[in-house]
Amino acid sequence: MQIPGSPLLEVNHLHTSFFTFSGEVQAVRDVSFRAHRGEIVGVVGESGSGKSVTFLSVTRLLSASGKIVGGEVRFDGENVLAMSHMQLRKLRNQGIGMVFQEPMTSLNPTMQIGVQIVERIRAFNKGISNQQARAQAVRLLESVRIPEAKNQLKAYPYELSGGMRQRVMFAIAIATGPKLLIADEPTTALDVTIQSQILKLIRSLRNDTNVCIILITHDLGVVAETCERVIVMYGGMIMEEGLVDEIFYETAHPYTIGLRKSIPNINQLGGDRLYSVPGSPPNLLNPPQGCPFYARCDQAMRICKQHRPPYYQLSPTHRSMCWLLDPDYPGRGGGR
Repeated sequence: MQIPGSPLLEVNHLHTSFFTFSGEVQAVRDVSFRAHRGEIVGVVGESGSGKSVTFLSVTRLLSASGKIVGGEVRFDGENVLAMSHMQLRKLRNQGIGMVFQEPMTSLNPTMQIGVQIVERIRAFNKGISNQQARAQAVRLLESVRIPEAKNQLKAYPYELSGGMRQRVMFAIAIATGPKLLIADEPTTALDVTIQSQILKLIRSLRNDTNVCIILITHDLGVVAETCERVIVMYGGMIMEEGLVDEIFYETAHPYTIGLRKSIPNINQLGGDRLYSVPGSPPNLLNPPQGCPFYARCDQAMRICKQHRPPYYQLSPTHRSMCWLLDPDYPGRGGGR
């Protein structure tokens, strides 16, 4: 049983690698964080920063070449990495719900959505009849704001719009009342109106059920609108973590500053180019010895290349990994 105030999800020094013909890709490197019931946590960063792999590791849904090589994952006090196949199946169905990035690759195109939702409901509730499960499926579709929910049970995924398919994915994910909901890029490829509706749905699900929601995205605008806390990832590591206001108004890491500057500004003149962080993410076959952002940072120092910085605690809720935050370092400003 979860002790009040204790974390629902606890990840300690997680290391995940993919073993390929080219070598070991160190996709997640020494990642630690906590998540509690009733909060929405945003996880942001460029493609390849380790966001999705971190949470595929949490649910142990890695591909055959992926392996957790170190660390600890505890969900509701239980050690996920020590779970049997049956325990994992129960965890993925009743403890953790997941909304994957592209609904059309997650939904079966040959099955009506009603059949897919009913299948999910009955997977761990053998005592419920098919008729009862269909009635519950209607209520789930109504809860995710799908109009004419009863009629939509007969629809196939290709007959629905992108926003509707995403809502169906949320309905399937919450069908068994999970304590944690992981949404991986749920607004990708949706227009701004539908995106706003999906974000409103996420907030209402949290308010109605007190579920903990992890929102994986590359869009800081989505984070600002939806989340209370933010984890910024780069090169398989957490660069900065804090409350939304701390990340936006007390930004500590140069990478987070770059992400924030890349947000389009409606006050910009028409001819101005959008800002982008120069350079490319590090090669995780041979990750940097020091700070992973060293090669792209305009404030990098010699120590950044040679030694990985520790986390500096800027407030009880705000931490960042950057040598610039060390007031006692004598080489500040010493150049590369």
